[in-house]
Parts: sequence; C-alpha cells; structure tokens
Amino acid sequence: MIRLANWYFLILIPFILFIMLRKKRKATIKFSSVQLLKNSGMKKTWKHKVGIYLIVLSVILLDIAWARPQMPVKAAPIKQEGIDIAMILDISGSMGSVDFKPNRLEVARSTMADFIKERASDRMSLIIFAGTAYTRVPLTLDHDILTESLQKVTSESVDEDGTAIGMALSVGMNRLKKSDAASKIMILVTDGDNNAGTINPNTAADMAKDLNIKVYTIGVGTDKTIMPVQVFGQTQYQQVDGGLNEDLLKSIADTTGGKYFRAKDAKALSGIFADINQLEKTEYNKDNRQQYEELAFPLMKGALILLLMGIFFDRYCFVRIP
Repeated sequence: MIRLANWYFLILIPFILFIMLRKKRKATIKFSSVQLLKNSGMKKTWKHKVGIYLIVLSVILLDIAWARPQMPVKAAPIKQEGIDIAMILDISGSMGSVDFKPNRLEVARSTMADFIKERASDRMSLIIFAGTAYTRVPLTLDHDILTESLQKVTSESVDEDGTAIGMALSVGMNRLKKSDAASKIMILVTDGDNNAGTINPNTAADMAKDLNIKVYTIGVGTDKTIMPVQVFGQTQYQQVDGGLNEDLLKSIADTTGGKYFRAKDAKALSGIFADINQLEKTEYNKDNRQQYEELAFPLMKGALILLLMGIFFDRYCFVRIP
C-alpha cells in the first residue's frame, strides 16, 4: 500500500484548482474587436483550454510529489548463510618484521581486508592484541566500518608490548558467547609466543571448546624476525630473538576442533584465508526492516513535461481568443 510521508501537502490541491482555474487571464494581444478573428474561422473552443489544464495538472502533480508518495518494497526475513567470526590480530612489535613486504602487520591487514569482502553474509568482530587485548569492533554486518577500522590499526594501537594470546582468545570468546549462530569461529593471526597477560592460552582453548567455538590459528612469518632500526637517521635491519610457538598454536586449534596454518610469505597467507573462506556456512534469518521506494522523482519529471506542454499549447499552439 502506498503511503504519503508528507500527506498534508495534499490539502493544497483544492486551493490550487480554485486559484488557477478561477483566475482571469488577459489576452496577449489587445484587439479593438475580435470579430475579424472570428470571421476568419478562429473560434474559442476546448482546444484553447488544453494549455491551462495541462499547467494545472502539472502543479497538482508537483504538489503530490511534495507529499512524498512511497511504494513499499516487499519485506520478509531473508534466509542467508553465514557464521559469526571473531578475527584476532597480533599487533605486537615483532609484527613489524620486514621478512614480509612491507612488513608482517601490513600484509596481515591487507589479507584480512580481502577476506572480509568475501564474507558478506557473516557477522564479524575485530580484536587486536599485544601485551593486552581489546575489542576494536564488536560483531557487525557493517563490513565497511570493520574494514575502515582495520586499516587504521598500527603497532601503537595497543600501548603495552608483548604477546597475550590467552587474553586475546578470552576477549574473542566474550564477543561470541552470546551469539545464537549455529557456527562460531575465531581466527587468530600471530607471529609469537604467549609471554604476557594473565590467562593461559590452553585454558582459554578449553573454554572455547566448551562454548563450541572453533579456533583457526595462523602462524605468520619466516624463521627469522628482522626488525628495522634507526641508527643516526639511517634505517638498518637487525635480527631479533624469539619466534613462533607452533606447538601452542597447534594445540589451541586441535582442542577447539579448528586447524593450524603456517604462512611464510604473503601468498601463503592469502591462500590460508581462501581455505578458511570455504568453511561450511550455517543458515540464519536476517531481519529486514520495511523499506520504501520514493515515487516523488518520477512525479516531478512528469510535472515538468506537462508544464512545458501546457506552456507550449497555451502560448504558441492555439491563438487565445479573448
């Protein structure tokens, strides 16, 4: 059923008809007598009123357009496929290693952004961590906001350095535990070992298992961590100790029914996310609000056409007989 957003504009229609059809119109050319025109066969007929009627109709259509008629678009719950995903990104200092070009963090952000674009039906959350962890974006279907926030993440986004894997998993679980999705997963991207935080990663994995949350762990980086350092204004590169704890990441994935991946270059990381993208999706109903299509613009176009036709007929096509 068509609705009118500004229905009160329709009150003007009777006034428009009264003013425009009642108004006395003066002849364009003054004659001392119109008998000569009548004798020549020019008579005042209904044709001479076509122009003014078209103009009146155009104004009425314009008034209806101001009333904003709207046609409802069929709305019903749309069955879609999707899962709830918490994406957990390590932004500790070691993610600045240049064994990936330009560095691990930049490649991880770019690959995750591409993954987000492929998951249009999924609610997703972004958690970042270093020495502590926090939710950057809660579960949402607004992937534009998610991608924009991801692009702004830097190694300074968390002011405490370290790698708190257990805390990151805990924050991810808090995002997913109230979800009613049939399938819930966390994707953990890190290049280090748990060396910060108060929560043991294996304990967090057991909790995730109890909540039916799968954890897919991705170890990022080659066997060497190479950090850029500034020496007298020049960039030099230094290999640092520490590295990936693959046994821990495998344990987390196995405990929760997920899978562990290792990415030693950007292409491998992209391929891993492509594999995760093939996960089985679960169905859910997306609640759509009633939407309406505006009809004002077609009415305005019609009013303009009728106005031009009315002026043409009234001024040029038929000679108006006083």
